[in-house]
Amino acid sequence: MPKLLTWREDWSLRIEALDRDHRALIDQLADICIRFCPEASSGRSGDANALIDALTQLGESMREHFRREEDFMRAFDYEGIGEHQSEHALLMAEFTAMLREWRANGLHVFDEATQGLVRDWLLAHILGADRAFAETYFRLCGREEDADQQRVMSLYQSSYRTSLGRR
Repeated sequence: MPKLLTWREDWSLRIEALDRDHRALIDQLADICIRFCPEASSGRSGDANALIDALTQLGESMREHFRREEDFMRAFDYEGIGEHQSEHALLMAEFTAMLREWRANGLHVFDEATQGLVRDWLLAHILGADRAFAETYFRLCGREEDADQQRVMSLYQSSYRTSLGRR
């Protein structure tokens, strides 16, 4: 069976609307892992494009999440929104490129390597730019304790992001 990605509370931004989206995205990815892992795929017949369709839907869910995240940032005039939007655009371009490659290669099994690629793509943003945003948000709201927790978690999780860059 695949190693399932499940939500961890230490990934929480402590901004419920965004955490709810992040949990839903993690759940959606876990569902794809279960439905299209090598063990499930060997006995499955039917639509050869089902995995690509599921991954395309995950990308659309990400796009919608990014829109909601940017709306949230606009609501309190977050000064870093331009940089964050640029990261969103880059992430979507990366995902679109991966989808193109998977489609061209006829991907129909969501193997461990591909699962890891998508997992890392998703988590790097949540644990990186989103955490930095949350720290700023809490400072602006006068919630220094929450901002400090975001900063500490950001340092704790930076080793994960750094390891992604070495791949």
